[in-house]
Amino acid sequence: MAEPTLPEQVTKLYDLIAGYHATHLLEIGRELGVWEAITARPGGTSDALATQLGTDPFYTDVLVRTAFAFELVEHDGDGWRMAPHFDQILGTPSATFYLGGAARTHQVVGEDYASYVQRFRTGIRVPYQAHGRAFMEAVANGLQALPRIFTDFVLPKLPSLQARFASGARVLDVGCGGGWALVQLAERFPKITCVGVDNEPYSIELARKLIAERNLAGRCEARLMEAQRLAEDGAYDVATSFLVIHEIDPKDKAGAFAAVARALKPGGQFVIFDETYPTTDAELRKMPARFAALAQWFELTWGNRLNTKPELAELCANAGLRLADETTFSRFYVGVAEKT
Repeated sequence: MAEPTLPEQVTKLYDLIAGYHATHLLEIGRELGVWEAITARPGGTSDALATQLGTDPFYTDVLVRTAFAFELVEHDGDGWRMAPHFDQILGTPSATFYLGGAARTHQVVGEDYASYVQRFRTGIRVPYQAHGRAFMEAVANGLQALPRIFTDFVLPKLPSLQARFASGARVLDVGCGGGWALVQLAERFPKITCVGVDNEPYSIELARKLIAERNLAGRCEARLMEAQRLAEDGAYDVATSFLVIHEIDPKDKAGAFAAVARALKPGGQFVIFDETYPTTDAELRKMPARFAALAQWFELTWGNRLNTKPELAELCANAGLRLADETTFSRFYVGVAEKT
C-alpha cells in the first residue's frame, strides 16, 4: 500500500477527534429524546421533531443532520428515520441490544483524563472503587444490556450451557455490580437461583434495591465479599462474570480464579464474558479488537489489566478449570471453563 499523504493523515487526526464530539451527540440526543422520537415516528421532519420535543428548530435540525453525517439516521422522504438497527441500539430502551447509555458511561469514564498527565508523572492508581457513587451508578446503568446480549445472542451458540440454565442451575455472578445480570438471568430462566458477590458496598446497595424492585428476593441475593473468598464451596452449577476479570487486581487474579473453582460443583462451568487484549499488530489496528486496546487505555490508571486469550486459558488451567467452549460477540470474548 502507498504511504498516506500528509493531508490524509491530517484528515485521519480530525476523524479521530470527531469521535469525542460524536459521543456527546449521542448522549445529548438521548437526553432530549431524539432517538426514541425518530424510532417511534419515522418520516418526521426536523421541524416536527422540534415541535414534539419542545426544542429549538434550527438546533434540532443541526443535531439530526450531524447524526446523518455519522450514519445514525437516514433520509425518509422529507424527514428522518433511524439507520438500520439503530432503532434498537439507540431508540428502544427495552430492546436486547439497547446501548443508549453507552455514551454517557464513556463520558463519565473520560472525566479521569483531566488528571491523566499527573497520574503518569506520579504513577498514582485510582481504582474503580474510589470513583464515587455517581460514577458507579452511571457505569452500572450503561452496562445493563450485557446480560441481555448474553442470553439472547450468545447462549444460543452454547446449547449445553443454555440447557443448564434452563434446567434450574444455581448461579454465582462474580462482580455483580448493580445487579443487572442477577435479575435478568433470573427473569429469563425462572428455575434458577442467583447469588451475586462484589467488593464494592454501593454496588451491592444498588443490586439489592434492583432485586427488591423486581420482586426477586426469593431467588436472588447480593453479597459484599472479597475476590479471595467468593461463596460456599462446591455449591454452584454456573459462575458468571460480565466485564469483571480485567478489573481484578493482577496480583489477585489467580486467587480469584481458584475461588471460583472452589465455589463450583464438579463439572460446574465458569462463564467469562469480557474483552481480551489483542495478541497481534493486525488486531490492534482493526475493530472490534482495537476497542479492547482502547479499554486498556481508559482503565489504565484504575490498576486494571486486560488479559490475552492465552493468559485467560492459563489462569483457568492453574485453577483446575478447562476451557471447554469459546465464542465471540462484537468486541466481547466469551469463554466457558469447566471444573475438572
